[in-house]
Amino acid sequence: MGKEGKAKVSLKKTVGQEEAIAILEDILKSFKAGNMVIQNGEESVTLLPSDEINMEIKAKTKKLKNKLSMKLSWKAAPVEAESANQKTEPENQAPESDSGKARVVKKADK
Repeated sequence: MGKEGKAKVSLKKTVGQEEAIAILEDILKSFKAGNMVIQNGEESVTLLPSDEINMEIKAKTKKLKNKLSMKLSWKAAPVEAESANQKTEPENQAPESDSGKARVVKKADK
């Protein structure tokens, strides 16, 4: 992690419709659980959604290209956000099923 309290993970690749749906379903599941671990390779970020979410959705078509963009943001509680970003599970360890936590784990293409 670069600056203290900041972390960033990006995933950009072309996938089939089924994989795109699976990724979105994983994100939704972990969002509902209230604990999102976004991981790509060795990088990971833990997000703890709050009760109030700022939401922006854009959809557009241009000739033969369609685009859907979604942006969600929220203010994290200072103490929870700091400890969550410092504490993540190892890459190959499955989450505990009874903890109510879900993970979105996607590895970069090689």
